[in-house]
Amino acid sequence: MDALSRAVTVWTRMENQPHNVNIENCKRSLIKAARAITQLWEDVLAEEERRKVGQKALA
Repeated sequence: MDALSRAVTVWTRMENQPHNVNIENCKRSLIKAARAITQLWEDVLAEEERRKVGQKALA
């Protein structure tokens, strides 16, 4: 299961059965999701920069 799916699972469990969740597992899953989102954010910013550089080269 990928990190973002795990985050959704944590969210669902916290919404429906907060008294039954394993807090340590939730924390681990959310840390993995945060890392995945951070990596995606960095990838998007890098792509944005590449496009800016490409546009400047064409100008």
